[in-house]
Amino acid sequence: MLCLIASAAGAQATLTISGRVLPGTCTLAAPAIALDPVKADEMTPGAANSVKAGALNFTGCVGVSRARLSFDGTAADGDPERWKNTAAATPATGVTVALLAGASGNNYLKKGDADIPVAVSGATASYPLRAGYFIPNTSGINAGNISTEIVVTAAYD
Repeated sequence: MLCLIASAAGAQATLTISGRVLPGTCTLAAPAIALDPVKADEMTPGAANSVKAGALNFTGCVGVSRARLSFDGTAADGDPERWKNTAAATPATGVTVALLAGASGNNYLKKGDADIPVAVSGATASYPLRAGYFIPNTSGINAGNISTEIVVTAAYD
């Protein structure tokens, strides 16, 4: 008797795995800030009025130790420190929007501001800011709606 030894046929394959490591990132949320109604004769010219607190919130941060913010939008006519009222329906005139950095102080955030640092701790961070009405003087103010949109971009380190 002949014994045949069966040999298993061999097969070989190469498993290729690819990917890409991206720089760290976070999810940025910018909740709307709804200003309280204010009477024109109750505002102080040259200052932010009826200021309301807000914050830019970062969550889900991975591989990030710092965010750098930049701001863009429509600057107020003749006033690059403030933001133009772009309300579509019945806009107030003579009134702009002031955006202030931090929980206190008078540092205005304006169109073109960039590289504003925000420290990231763990997976979260927050950047406090405030918004309010601004009138340069008491003439030319007409009642109406106030609205502006500011684009905030974050780069991460």
